[in-house]
Amino acid sequence: MYRPLICMAVLAGPLLEQTRLHIAGTVRAGETFRKEFGRGLTLVLAPNDSQDDSGDSGWTIEVQPADQSDNFIRCVIEPIHGPTQADLLASQFVSEENEKLPEPELSEQKKREFPFTLNSADQKKACDELDVVAYTPPKTAKDGTIVMGTPGYKEPPLGNGTFVIKSVHLSNLGKSKHARLDSLSFEAEIAFPPDRKNRSSKGR
Repeated sequence: MYRPLICMAVLAGPLLEQTRLHIAGTVRAGETFRKEFGRGLTLVLAPNDSQDDSGDSGWTIEVQPADQSDNFIRCVIEPIHGPTQADLLASQFVSEENEKLPEPELSEQKKREFPFTLNSADQKKACDELDVVAYTPPKTAKDGTIVMGTPGYKEPPLGNGTFVIKSVHLSNLGKSKHARLDSLSFEAEIAFPPDRKNRSSKGR
């Protein structure tokens, strides 16, 4: 069973009361990790659908609303297609020979960063724009600039997460096998953007 830990700090000065929260835990194959961190949002490690010996086992980092209806990372993280930094997959930690990566190659895989929207309205706005970027031909502005997506689109305020894997345990290593990600321990730092209302009132 995972062991969650959460603490909170408020950074003053130039960051204008940017709240940062620290979460730590351990999760094992097939388990789902969940920890609320404020504003009705929950950090989730969701096991993927490939937990057998032939698939790429692991987890996806998600930020979910209270009703668990969506993943607020999915429309604001790149690349649009293929694995992102929010995907924690066994194949990312092994060599072509299916052996655990040596340091420092392993260290390069241990730190992940991800943005997330803050509410359902912003999520819809971001996902609508993603659809435009992914499925609408680029436009040419009056000055000849190629524009991907909606001209003049303004991204909603985003939170940011940093996820650091402290230890990772793999099995089923070796040729003609598919590595399995059995467990990992991690620390995550979640940062909300500065409160615009507070910033405006303090500037008066």
